[in-house]
Amino acid sequence: MSEAKQKVLLAVLCGPERGDWINPELSGNIYRMARDSRFDVIYVPIRGMRPWDAARNLTLSLARDNGVDWLLSFDNDNFIPPQQNQTPLDVLSSADSNQHHVIGLTCGIGSWESGYKFFPPVQPCASPFREVEAVGGGVLMVHKTVWREIPKGPWFRWQYGDNELLTPENGGVGEDVYFSRLVRKHGLRVWTHTQIAAGHYKTTDVSGLTATLAQMQQQIQMQQMQQRPMHPPSATAGQNRWVTQVR
Repeated sequence: MSEAKQKVLLAVLCGPERGDWINPELSGNIYRMARDSRFDVIYVPIRGMRPWDAARNLTLSLARDNGVDWLLSFDNDNFIPPQQNQTPLDVLSSADSNQHHVIGLTCGIGSWESGYKFFPPVQPCASPFREVEAVGGGVLMVHKTVWREIPKGPWFRWQYGDNELLTPENGGVGEDVYFSRLVRKHGLRVWTHTQIAAGHYKTTDVSGLTATLAQMQQQIQMQQMQQRPMHPPSATAGQNRWVTQVR
């Protein structure tokens, strides 16, 4: 007798306005996941629900009430790039019982201070799964052990900082970080995947983004060099110079 398929609630946070439409790459991801014979996928678009923490709480309550094994949620502007040739279902199929709590994929985000960064941060790791303190909500996988351990929400809550401008200093965190802290407080674990990352569509200054990405690439190269045995220098002069401005 064949083993029963795991049930996955695939929720996409989207809306009726153009800025909330599902991007083309994500549409391709959804189509591919719906045809994945390894899982029983239920697709539910979450249309126009705001604020974001309310929408995320709805996805988890739907997963709980429909008796699925996994909640897999996407924001409408996130996706898995086609060249990776994988989907989050490949992540779920390779996760063992240690990772059966919360998994969030790394993606680039805008920082409120300025510029861009990866969240969770990119770090060298020999394993496909790396335990982290918190993950973002752009591509989020939550196992049923979470709502069994924490059966009543809210699971996601935006917290403003304790200051006159309500900026993130002094305790302010986004709803996804709040959720990560909540599950860890209950003894559950939070993971990211080191081989599959999410894309993130935004409208931005391409020149500034290009310079930022160049700096990120050089930082990654420097980290890789630090992991390797030392050899006599052979690089050309200026090869590892930091990018500081766009000319």
